[in-house]
Amino acid sequence: MNFEKLRILLIVAFMLVSLVPLASLGYKVISQGETQIEEKASSYLKSLSKRNAEAIKGFMVERTNELSNLSNIICIFDFNPRMLKTHFEQMKEQYSPYLGFYLLDKSGKSIFSTLNVSDSLELNSMRESENLLLGVRADNIFMFNSGQKQIPAFKICTPVPKGSRELCQHLCALVDFRLVENLLRKSNIEATGEVYLINKEGRFLSASRFGAQALVDHIPIKAIDGKNHGLYETIDYRGERVLQAYQKVDAFPWYAIADQDMAEILNRINTLEKEVIIYGVLTAIIVFGLAFFISTVIVNILKSKYMYEKELEFQVIQKEKLASLGLLTSGLAHELNTPLANALLYTQIAKEELEESGIGIETIQQRLSTVVDEVRQGSKIVRNLLDFSRHSQSDAQTNDGNKILRKLMDIAGPHCASNKIEVTIELEKGMPDIKADASTIQAILTNLVANAIEAMPDGGKIKLKTRYVKVLKMIKIEIADSGPGIAKDELIKIFNPFFTTKKQGEGTGLGLFVSYEMARKLGGDIKVISSTRHNSINSGTIFTVELPTE
Repeated sequence: MNFEKLRILLIVAFMLVSLVPLASLGYKVISQGETQIEEKASSYLKSLSKRNAEAIKGFMVERTNELSNLSNIICIFDFNPRMLKTHFEQMKEQYSPYLGFYLLDKSGKSIFSTLNVSDSLELNSMRESENLLLGVRADNIFMFNSGQKQIPAFKICTPVPKGSRELCQHLCALVDFRLVENLLRKSNIEATGEVYLINKEGRFLSASRFGAQALVDHIPIKAIDGKNHGLYETIDYRGERVLQAYQKVDAFPWYAIADQDMAEILNRINTLEKEVIIYGVLTAIIVFGLAFFISTVIVNILKSKYMYEKELEFQVIQKEKLASLGLLTSGLAHELNTPLANALLYTQIAKEELEESGIGIETIQQRLSTVVDEVRQGSKIVRNLLDFSRHSQSDAQTNDGNKILRKLMDIAGPHCASNKIEVTIELEKGMPDIKADASTIQAILTNLVANAIEAMPDGGKIKLKTRYVKVLKMIKIEIADSGPGIAKDELIKIFNPFFTTKKQGEGTGLGLFVSYEMARKLGGDIKVISSTRHNSINSGTIFTVELPTE
């Protein structure tokens, strides 16, 4: 049994059982993590664009309310330019968003201003009043020259109460739009996330984080398609692929854009994947260590049990083998006595001839050669007996089945002859070797031949035959006897342990069981056909041993 292979299989099994669910869990975590990260990024960008759109709307409403409050106190000063200028200057200092204030009469002409306002800033009161949205001209953001600076600004106007209607129609203010830019800039996220404002044509109304200029640069807005809000992937003004959310500023043709580079969003996903992989590798190392330790313990336990069982099996096999050899070698005394007696006789003759004169050296040499031959014959018989009684086992061995069968019959031949048993041997030539150790093959054949001899106490015939079945890659060894046969009800039990047809005390009932189990372990089989005198003219039994060549 290959225990190292078993150890590897156990480790692989432990790893598969542990890591397949872990890999599935890791894949699920990554998939869900990717989905959650994308959903989180999408949700955050949408909420960011919405929050900034509402903040801009609030900023505009707040400016309108402030201007309305200012218009209510104009009548108090009875249109005194000096008093108004002083008051507006104070308001400008108090309210930082304002760059300046001015008054327009009914015709839209400027009648008072805290700054030099060009005619382009004048309003036609009748026509422009129809376009006021909460008092604000929404599309009138422009670059205002203040000394050497260009400041993005917009104007806001509100009607003056009735007390001064004869002199002025509207109170207007110029509002610094950089405050909106600062508001948007505070919402920048991480390394690439930014928020900016565009109009319905896609023109930037606020400078971007990465250099887009207000009222100069454009972005494509096809994806907006007239909707008030949405989310999509697109190529931004830098040529980078971004996830972009937009939200229309209520009551204004402006859109708050919040976007972030897809590379940065995916980087969080990649980081998650790396973390999962690292944890997975660490877990795999721990699982492998545990699998190796547990498999080693299991293999060592099995190995000790296996060796113990092999030892018991060896003892049983040796006992049955020696018992069978005891039967087969009962005629060896006569077989050994003959060559030994001949050797002794020719030695004595040679000795006497040496004492006599006139005997040639050639005659003496002939006598001694005969002695050598007889001793070799006895040595051969003893050697065959030792080969069959010795136990050796190696799974890698291959052996010649015909050779083993011949050695067996050299031992059993004298016993068969003394019991009037005629032996016929038919061995197929050129067969491949059997893939098994010699001791196992000897034990199987010895037991079967011994059973055949015991089945014919009054003499009979034994036929031994070998043949190679190329298709099955099996060698078949047939051992047939002309004994009384085995009854059908006993035939199905003969390979059961402790089953025997012998008298009590004459057999253990393990011989055929052990032989059958050994053949099966080698990848072969033992089959039996038998007929008795009750159901056939010619009784007898044929055991066929099938053993693999590969």
